[in-house]
Amino acid sequence: MKGIIFRGLEALVIEKCGMAAWDELLEKNAPDGRVYISAQSYPDEEIIGLAQDVATALSMTMPEVLKAFGEYLFGHLNRSHPTVAKGFNSFAELIMGIDKVIHVEVAKLYHEPNLPEIESKLIEDGFILMHYRSKRQLCMCAEGLIYGAASHYGIDVSLNHVECMHDGFDKCVIEVKYEALNG
Repeated sequence: MKGIIFRGLEALVIEKCGMAAWDELLEKNAPDGRVYISAQSYPDEEIIGLAQDVATALSMTMPEVLKAFGEYLFGHLNRSHPTVAKGFNSFAELIMGIDKVIHVEVAKLYHEPNLPEIESKLIEDGFILMHYRSKRQLCMCAEGLIYGAASHYGIDVSLNHVECMHDGFDKCVIEVKYEALNG
């Protein structure tokens, strides 16, 4: 997992719980003296451990934490790379461009980004069908990122996770329904 994702979790924890809470999480889940650098890769187990401990501390489930983190992460990534979202005129354009535009740009910026595969199909105005595949199975984080994107564009969105890798499917199928007027 790239350091920029860890930096997003760090920012969220510090904002919500303070620096001492982040230091405690690091002490438990990362090697001594760990500082996350955006462009470097770190073991997936570290972010999973950090997220599990956040879930425990906040009395939330892991899916709830991942979804909340994903929503926060959209803003964090947008602040780090503001030109990416500016390249899309609408929520629908951004969602449709995740794999063919955003992930292509991410691959240029970061060596071996290990990105999920995301296929999005516009069924009709206001309805996108998304297929998500990743060995990490962080589909709840992906859902949060979608909610973060909707917030960025000032629209309402509802998601229906029709199939999920956590239930044994080879991919997640997510129905994305949004306001067609501005989306």
